[in-house]
Amino acid sequence: MAVYSISEARPKLGDIVRRAAAHQQTVITDHDRPIALVVNFNDWEDMEDTIAALRNQIARAEGVRPVEHEEAKRMLREAAAQAAR
Repeated sequence: MAVYSISEARPKLGDIVRRAAAHQQTVITDHDRPIALVVNFNDWEDMEDTIAALRNQIARAEGVRPVEHEEAKRMLREAAAQAAR
């Protein structure tokens, strides 16, 4: 994994993005602290899906019933309508 400071990354942005497209991650640092990760967008979506699935498994193992997406949207609409009254 490549690591660049912000100032090093600026002129290499095209290369960093092409590396991400090739599934190679790049860390951007500020004063030697990692502050950003440039990663392939599809890889990031896969990571988000994996995290959501793992959270769901943990919740079920703990006996918590996860709220399905459509139910969550309905609940938010009802709360917004109630707040508007």
